[in-house]
Parts: sequence; C-alpha cells; structure tokens
Amino acid sequence: MRVAFHAMLVLVAVLFFGVAKFCSGRNTSFSCVEGEREGLLKFKLCFNDLSDMLSSWKGNDCCEWRGVGCDKNNGHVISLQLTRSIFGQSQLYLIDDVEEIVSGLLKLRYLEHLDLSSININNSLIPPSFGLMKQLMYLNLSFVNFKGRIPSELGNLTRLRVLDLSKKIFGTLKVDDISWISHLSSLQQLDMSGVNLSHTSSNLFQVLGMLSSLSWLSLSDCCLKNSHLPSRNHPLNFTFLENIQHFDISWNFFHGPIPIFLQNMTSLTFLDMSTANLSLASSNLFQVFSMLPSLSWLSLSICSLKYCHLPSRNHPLNFTLLGNIQHLDLSYNFFQGPIPICLQNMTSLTFLDMSTANLSLASSNLFQVFSMLPSLSWLSLSSCSLKNCHLPSRNHPLNFTLLGNIQYLDLSYNFFQGPIPICLQNMTSLIFLSLYANQLSGSIPDSIGQLSKLESIYLYGNQLSGNSIGQLSKLESLDLSDNQLSGSIPDSIGQLSELQFIDLSSNQLGTRFPKWPLLQKKTVMVDLSNASILGPFPENISHMMPMLTGLYLANNLMNGSIPKSLCNSKSLEFLDLSNNMFSGSIPNCWRNDQLFKFIDLSSNNLSGLFPSTIGLLSVLYVLHLNNNSLHGELHMDLKNFSSLVVLDLGENKFSGNLTSIVRGEIGNHSLKVLRLRKNLVSSYIPLELCYLSQLQILDLADNNLTGRIPPCFGKFPVMVNATKLINSMIYKYWSWAHLMEVVKGRYLVYKRKTLGLQSSIDLSSNNLVGSIPDELIFLKDLHNLNLSWNHLSGKIPEKIGQMENLESLDFSKNVLSGTIPKSMSSLTKLSHLNLSYNNLSGPIPTGYQLQTLEDPTIYAGNPQLCGAPLLKKCSNDGLPSPIDNFKDNDEGALKRMWFYIVVMLGFATGFWGVMGSLIFVKTWRYAYFRWVDDVKHWILVVITLKVAKFKKMFNGNLDDQ
Repeated sequence: MRVAFHAMLVLVAVLFFGVAKFCSGRNTSFSCVEGEREGLLKFKLCFNDLSDMLSSWKGNDCCEWRGVGCDKNNGHVISLQLTRSIFGQSQLYLIDDVEEIVSGLLKLRYLEHLDLSSININNSLIPPSFGLMKQLMYLNLSFVNFKGRIPSELGNLTRLRVLDLSKKIFGTLKVDDISWISHLSSLQQLDMSGVNLSHTSSNLFQVLGMLSSLSWLSLSDCCLKNSHLPSRNHPLNFTFLENIQHFDISWNFFHGPIPIFLQNMTSLTFLDMSTANLSLASSNLFQVFSMLPSLSWLSLSICSLKYCHLPSRNHPLNFTLLGNIQHLDLSYNFFQGPIPICLQNMTSLTFLDMSTANLSLASSNLFQVFSMLPSLSWLSLSSCSLKNCHLPSRNHPLNFTLLGNIQYLDLSYNFFQGPIPICLQNMTSLIFLSLYANQLSGSIPDSIGQLSKLESIYLYGNQLSGNSIGQLSKLESLDLSDNQLSGSIPDSIGQLSELQFIDLSSNQLGTRFPKWPLLQKKTVMVDLSNASILGPFPENISHMMPMLTGLYLANNLMNGSIPKSLCNSKSLEFLDLSNNMFSGSIPNCWRNDQLFKFIDLSSNNLSGLFPSTIGLLSVLYVLHLNNNSLHGELHMDLKNFSSLVVLDLGENKFSGNLTSIVRGEIGNHSLKVLRLRKNLVSSYIPLELCYLSQLQILDLADNNLTGRIPPCFGKFPVMVNATKLINSMIYKYWSWAHLMEVVKGRYLVYKRKTLGLQSSIDLSSNNLVGSIPDELIFLKDLHNLNLSWNHLSGKIPEKIGQMENLESLDFSKNVLSGTIPKSMSSLTKLSHLNLSYNNLSGPIPTGYQLQTLEDPTIYAGNPQLCGAPLLKKCSNDGLPSPIDNFKDNDEGALKRMWFYIVVMLGFATGFWGVMGSLIFVKTWRYAYFRWVDDVKHWILVVITLKVAKFKKMFNGNLDDQ
C-alpha cells in the first residue's frame, strides 16, 4: 500500500514537472506554425535584400526572426514590422509581382500588425487583395512607393485602428471615391499625407465624420481646396471634428478667412495649417484659436499673415487666452515692425519660429520680450533684418541674463557685424547655435568655449579669420565653412572627442590632410573641399576614422594616387575627390559588403581601365568618373548597378559599344542620368536604352555612333510626363549629383535640385543617319534636344510644337530638307535655336517665340530659306525672290558673267556672220541660212527638253512641300 502510494507521488511529481517544463518552454521558446513560416519565406523571395535586412530569416523558428512577432500562447505570427525604426534605411527592392507579396502574407491568418514602411515596391499598384487580411488592426504602407488609385477593398479591414498611406512625394497615390473609408468604424488614426484627393467630392469630411473614434488625422499635401472643407451646409461635417486631437491640413490650397469649423474642435492639441493663404482673414484670427483650450501646437507658417492678424490690446480675449500654446511657428509670413507684444502673455511657450519677420524697426529691448518667456528653449529669428543694436548689451542687464534657458538659437541671415556677440556667453544652456550668413569677423572668442553644453555651432558664410574654437567637450557638429580661415587646421579640433561633423570647406587653409587621433570613434563626416588642401590622400583613412561615412575633398591641390586602402572601408558612403591632381589608375578591389552610395573622382589625371569591381557596389547611386584619361573597352552591365541613378563617364577615351552597357530587360532600372560624352564609343544605339523608364538626361554626344535614332526614344516616361517620379531615398543621393551639359550652345553646370529639374537628349557630333523620328514630339517635358553635327536627312517633324517645354533646340550641321514647320512658333519657352547649315527651304515661320530669336546665324547655310530675320524676302509663292537670289549669291554672279559673254558673242556673230555673208557671197548666204535653220531647230529642241525637265523638278518640289 505504501509502495503504491509512493509510486503515485513519483508519478504526480513527474507529471507536474513535465507540464511545468512544457509551459515554461512555451513561454520562452517555441516554433511558429509551419504554414506561416512558409508564407514569410515566400514574402522574402519577392525582394532583393541588398543590405541583408532579412538575413535572420532562416531556421525553423520564425518567431525568432527579426521584425516578426508571435503570440506567446499559441505561436501564431501576429506582427510583421519592417519599419525604419527597426532596420534603418531600407534596402529591400521588389523583384517579383506585388501580388506575390500579399499571397505570402495571406498565410499569416492571425496577423494584426503590418508595417511595410521600410521596403521599396518600385511604383507598383496597391493590390486589392490587401482587403482580405481582415484581422489587421494596424496597417502602415507609408513611403513604400506605391502608385495609382488606392483600392476601395481596403474598406473591408473593419478592425483597423491605424491606417497610414502617407507619401513623401505628392501625386503618385490618388483617391477618386473616398466612401470606402466610412466602413473603417474602429479607425483612430488616419494619415493620407501626399495622397492626391483633389478628385474627391465635397463630401470628404462628411465621410470622415462617420468615424466616431478618429482622433488623429493628417491630410497634408493632398491638393485640397476650400470646396473640400466642411461648411454650415453640412452640419454633420461641422460637429464631428470635436474628437480630433491631431489635425494636419498643411500644404494644400486653402485660402480666405480662418475655417469656421475649427472652433468646434475643442479637443484639438495639434494644428498645422502651413501654406494656407489667410491674407483675407480678419483681425480676430487668433480669437478662433483662443477657443481651443487644449491647443498646444500651432503652425501658421507661410500663411501670408501680417501684423493686422496678430492679437493686440484692442482684442483682450485674443491677448490672454493663448497661454497654453507651447509650440508656435509663424515663419515665412509678412510681419514687420516691432516684436509682437502679445507674445509676452504666452508664458507656456517653449518653441517660437519667426523666421523672415522684418524686425528692423524693433527697439533695442527686442530680447526683453523673450526673457519674459520662462519656458522658451527654441528660438529662431533667421532672416529678420536684425543688427547689432537689437542684441542685448551691458546696458540691458535684464536681457543680458534672463536668456539662460535658451537651448536652440538661430540668428542666421541677418546683418550682425564685428566680433561674435559677447552676450552669448551668458546663454549657458545653449545646445545649438547658428550665426551663419552674417558679417561677423575676427576670431572665435574664448567665451564660446565656456558654453559647456554646446553640441552644434554653425558659423559659415562670415568673415572669421581665427581658427581657435576653445574646449567644447560636447561639440558634435562644427561648421566654419566659407570664411577667411588660413594656415593650419587647429589641433584643438582633434581634441574634441565627441565631434562627428566637421566642415571647414571654402577657406584658404593651404595645409595637408590633418591627423586627428581622438576623432576615431565618433567622426562620420569631414568636408575640406575648396580649402587648398595639399599633398597625397591619407593612406589608410578607414583606420584613421573607422566610423567615417562622408569625406569631401573636392577642388583642392591634392596629388598622388588613390590608395587601395579605400577598398577596406566598411563605413564610407560618400566620397568626393573631384577637381584635384590625382593620377594613376582607380583601385579595382571594391567589395559587395561596402556601403558606397556616392563616388566622384571626376576632373583628375586618372588613367587606366574602368574598374570592373565597382559593379559589386550594389547600393551605389551616383558615379562620376568624367574628365579623366580612362581608356579601354567598356564592359559593364547596368543590371549589376541596380541602384545607380547617375552614371557619368564623359570626357574620357572609352571605346567599345553601348550594347555592352545596356543589356537585357532593365525596365525597372532607376538610372536617371547616362552621360558618355566625348569618348570613342562606336556602335548603333541599342533599343534597350528605351527601357530605362526613369531616364531624364541622356548625353552620348561626340562619339562615333552610327545608324538611326530609335523611334522608341519618344517614350521615355519622365520626359513625356512632367511629373518626376522618384522615391525619397533616391532623391537624397540624386540631390548630391552635379553635371556639366552643353545647353543653349554653351556649357552649363547643374547641381543638386537644379539638376533634378532638367531633362535632356544630346546625340550631337556623331554619324547618325536617317530622319528625325516623329515620335520625339511626345517628349513634352524635354528641355534640351541637340542632334547637331550628324548626317540626319528628311524633314523636321511637323508637330514639333507639341514639345511645349523645349528651351534649347539644335539641328544644325545636318542635311535636313523641306520647310520649317509652322508649329515651331508654338514653342513659347524656346530661348536657343540653331537650324544652320542644312537644306531647309521656304519661309521662316513668324509669331510667338520665334520673333524674339533675331539672330540670322540661326538659319545660316540654308540658301533656300527666306523671311525675317534673314535679308532675303519671300515672293508671293513663299520661295526666295528670284531678284534677291540673283543678287545675293555667287551662283547669280557667275550667271551674270556668262550672260554678258553670250550677248557679246551673239552680237558679233550676228552682225558679221549674217550681214557680211548676205552682202558679199551669194553661196555663203544660202549655206548660212541653212545653218541658221539647223541651229535654230537644235536650240529649240534643247530648250524644250530643259523646260520639261525644269517643270518636272519644280512640280516635284511643290509636291514635297
């Protein structure tokens, strides 16, 4: 009995500990459901994972994979987050049909939280099948590069609490019928920033009014107008907004008085109405805001406001009931005069931006108002026409001491002169200080070194000459660019162990690259461009600064070779060594684990072959190797440069053909600039070029290209449509590129944003034949077209006037014939035209823009052209006047000479031959008359044949016209 009892205890204990161990294991480690694991792997296969974001997605337990969250009770996948906060910058690029993504996600039947905000969908449509994921409570598709219409099937996600469809680039997503949103009854947060809602009806807010739980709403940059706003005629719209706490309607097209519905939004804490034109608002503008007791964040930037819109002593309600405002942005308006007195009552204010307010008439107690705001920590008075007299001085002790709470101070773009103001030494809480673009001079005072909390100081664009910056132990960002610094780089910079960003560019330092041993751990960006830096490139920069991501040494006097040690860098992303005297070959040792996104080695003395291993830099966006002496056949495939946006190999000695660069299907390639100008490339133009859907600038000039211009050149999407489709990440690196192009007959340099606005095709100085394709007229957003110095024949496209954005057009030095199309006068933006040295004929069109182009050399070398600005006048039949033609060319002079000779010989022959024979010899007289008859018949036959031939030629020319 006792044995049985003990056996029973042992069995119970074993069962207890076994269950406990099983339960404990389930709470700490378990394998996900196999079908859901397969769904995630199918999702992974849809992408090119350039930075190994999904490298942890292997093994059986998908619940341990990065970004995947599981229910701890049953192991089902309930969360998938590919957000930037987890992975950083996205390097996931879609390589499959977007529907395959959803088919994999549909296997996650318990998925509640889906965040895809860190992937690149390559401008695909949002699949309607997203609407089948009915368990979702959170859906974030922001910045994913979707385009087209948002499918109404998203209205089936009735459990959604958060929906984020925001886009950074306006217009690629749009909604025509917004009614599907009304089905999302649980929605609490909606962000549609950047979605085109211009075609939605006036019931937009009526639909949103059905969402009783909605508290967070952003409709920024949605192309909305006053007609979309709720009014008194829509009582439902007028009252539902009382639950909204966060409301962003900035960057739309609203105008007029302040929307009256705002006074009902009593729960509002955040309001952004930036860019609303409120110039017609009455003086009680702020009275509406004073009725919002919870409002703490208000932005009225770029709203065309004036002093008359601010609260004054005549409006006591406005003057006192804004005490809860903490964040106030009034920048880029039309304020002028003294500092608004109403500010002194906003005692809760922590953030104030009044940039561009003209405060030149403010008194010397300007800063006394700010000193009455005890919580103020962020103050921007940039571009406010301030002078030294507005700064606190020793005569104003109150101003001089009570700004100690300011942490962020921006006084840039003003008119301060002389040394850096001494009053700054009392602002002991300063973390950020900007005094750039003033007229400050002298050295940096030692008092700045006493600001022990200072992390960022921006002093560029002044006239400072001293190099000392004191001991700012917490300094992270230092900008002394565009000053008058000279001599050696101060050693004190090398002692700032927290320094991450250093910009000493555009000075006259005249020294070698410095050695900063204490900057090894933190420094991520060094800019010494245009600073007269001498000597060789640092042999092992990756060892000197292992955290360095950006190194800019352009426009200096550096020489020697580019060291192979660059191939060892695992952190560098931006490298600019352009416009130096580097020589030798480019290292050919690059690796696929390097992070280079921008490489500029242009305008040096580099030689050798194209480094083939550069193709391993899979995240490279911009490559400039132009203006060197590189040679050899080009063997590079754009498919290997999957992220490349700018490829500039111009002004070298590369040979080979274009087909070795453009191969296969590259329709989704991101390349926007392809420049091979002035090389030795000899081939026809491959049709594959037409598949570069993002191509914006194509420069193949001054090579040995043959064959015809492909008609598909008229289908480059970005040149056809003025809307530049480019995702925000690409734009970040595209904006750093630069380009030298021949436009309007001269070299022009385009940099950063101006480059992004250009579109150009330059095929000049080649051996192209055939006619100009009519399809080119579809390039309505093309700005520059240069086909000069080729062997093109045929006519100018008749409808060339449809290329409405053309600014520069050059067809010179070809064998074009026919008339100049009348539609060319419709090119209202045309400022440069060259049609010289062709076989064009007929009148030059008049009217519109062509009348402003008065240089006759535009049409030189076309003898059959007539009309202004040429001296040749046109006859009634539209041809050059025969008289003018006889007078004004060498051929007419030659004809005149022969005419006189024939007349003189005819007279002599006629007189002596006829009259003498008739007089003296009878037999001769008979023979002579027979000979005259024969000659007469011969002349008649010849003239008849010539006239017939002339008529045939003349009729043929008329038919051609």
